Amino acid sequence: MSSNSFAQWPDSNIVDIAAIRYQKNIGKQSLFTSQPKHQIPDADIYTLPFKQNPGNFLPHTLPGRLIEQDCFLQFVLKNSHDTAITVCYIPGSFCRTVTLFKADLNNIAGTLTRMPDSLTTDERYAGVKQITLQPHEVATYFCKFNFVRTNVNSLIPRIIRYDYLDQWAMIQRDRDSMLDVFTYTVSGVLLFMIFYSLAVYIQSRNKEFLYYAGYTFLTCSLLFLKSYLNISATAFNYFYEEYLDFMIMTGSVVLYQIFMRKFINSKEQYPLLDKLLRFFNLLLVGASIVFSLVYFLTDKYIMLNIMENIIKQFFFLTGAFFIVYSVKKKNPLLNYLAAGNAALVVLAVISYIIIITGWKIVENNIGSIFNRALFYYEIGLVLELGFFLSGLAYKNRRDIIERVKERERLKLENERKEFDKQMAVMAAKQEERNRISADMHDELGSGVTAIRLMSEIMKSRLKGDVVPELEKISNSANELLGKMNTIIWTMKSSNDTLESLIAYIRAHAIEYFDSTPIECQVQLPVLIPQAEVSGEKRRNIFLSIKEALNNAMKHSQASQIQIIISTSDKWLMIKICDNGVGIDADKLRRFGNGLSNMRRRMESIDGSFKIDSGKNCVLTFEAPI
Repeated sequence: MSSNSFAQWPDSNIVDIAAIRYQKNIGKQSLFTSQPKHQIPDADIYTLPFKQNPGNFLPHTLPGRLIEQDCFLQFVLKNSHDTAITVCYIPGSFCRTVTLFKADLNNIAGTLTRMPDSLTTDERYAGVKQITLQPHEVATYFCKFNFVRTNVNSLIPRIIRYDYLDQWAMIQRDRDSMLDVFTYTVSGVLLFMIFYSLAVYIQSRNKEFLYYAGYTFLTCSLLFLKSYLNISATAFNYFYEEYLDFMIMTGSVVLYQIFMRKFINSKEQYPLLDKLLRFFNLLLVGASIVFSLVYFLTDKYIMLNIMENIIKQFFFLTGAFFIVYSVKKKNPLLNYLAAGNAALVVLAVISYIIIITGWKIVENNIGSIFNRALFYYEIGLVLELGFFLSGLAYKNRRDIIERVKERERLKLENERKEFDKQMAVMAAKQEERNRISADMHDELGSGVTAIRLMSEIMKSRLKGDVVPELEKISNSANELLGKMNTIIWTMKSSNDTLESLIAYIRAHAIEYFDSTPIECQVQLPVLIPQAEVSGEKRRNIFLSIKEALNNAMKHSQASQIQIIISTSDKWLMIKICDNGVGIDADKLRRFGNGLSNMRRRMESIDGSFKIDSGKNCVLTFEAPI
């Protein structure tokens, strides 16, 4: 049908607005055509080759060529009522620069009147045109418009009763209320993750959590704006659907890849994966720059759509490579991240299939949330977040274990160094003791021995004449030589054993009573433990035993003395028994200094000293070993 032959318009295609109660889809009563942008003057619109019944193009089904052209609709309205009726007209969703022209059927062909540009100043109704028909008026209208460069626009021309417009807009906005609730819930979870990531960064200064906070912020913004803006006909929503949403998605992927590289330390642990992710990030940045240039410098849509689909396919390929690589590495942390990526990739593919093919999972309920592509993408994000938190918990547990191991290693290292230091000090002390004992033996010992020999020579030359002073010199030299030998034995580090102490005590006792009428017996343990006894401890034990033997010989009036030495894993016990007169209270007071000295010496080495002064005298010495 020719658009300028108004009289030939069939009555079946004329829309009676008086019969419209709320709203009516007039796609079947409209004619449609499209032309290259900015080529058709307004005055020539009526000459265009309009075609019958353009049909309805739902979101994601509109041909790309129409988005790059100016579109035109022609329709005829009449008012069969006796009063004027006001209605609203909208060609579809995400349509911009909507211009409406009116041509009266009784007027000369080609005479078009431009309708007001906007219904109200409210941006929600941008693109909605108001039409008022007088009683029994019939008029032809031409609508010129073009689409926003996105795949969510639709071509569904509608007539809406003016008093029903607000309710219709509310219904359109609330048609995905369940999806909006779910989207806002997911956005809230992501908002919590932003705060969590920032808190982790503040505490640990791990920069990867700044990138994760950026990733979750962009993803949260993407989802929130998608639901908040919905199908509102605002300039910002048009810009968001055309350009901003894809840039936000690309930016979130870039930040997530940077975070993942740092989180798993791929530069050192997985160099091949690190190179791939780095290359992919550079590719995304370059593609985003080219996409932006095409968007801002041209009116092309098909090229933008092709670039967007190619980049999304790169998303899929990179995710698939990461999953396969992680499974092969069999690393628990990588497996957690790979599981999250797998969930997101699979559900994103389902979402993409729903967008491309219009697949309805729930056939009997077209408006079901399960038929919405965004729902599956959000489910993928939630699963990815859950696996990430599991991986983070694993990594924290592993880091804690490693830190504990490192602290233990450092502690053991410090203890080893301290032990080596103490061993070096002890070795130096032992060396010094050995040196002093050697010097005493070589220098002082030879000198004292010479004094003793010379005194004995002098005594032999006197031929029986007794010189008291010479006798004192000889005795003092003998005593000094004995004491010096004891000191040398004490200081020599090779004698720091329990076996050496017992052997020295036995040798001294046998030698001490050898030229006396007292019979001395020493009973040794069957097995002497391999225990170390310091020089100070050996000295105090030996001097205490020596004092006890000296007292026994001088005051006990005994004919037999028995020394019983016994050992255990932790103690040395020495008993000195005699068959003498014992020790009464007066003798205890008389020889109090000697007994107190023995007790003091034993207590200084955490030992003990006891006296059993019954019929016979028994002295017991105990010392830890």
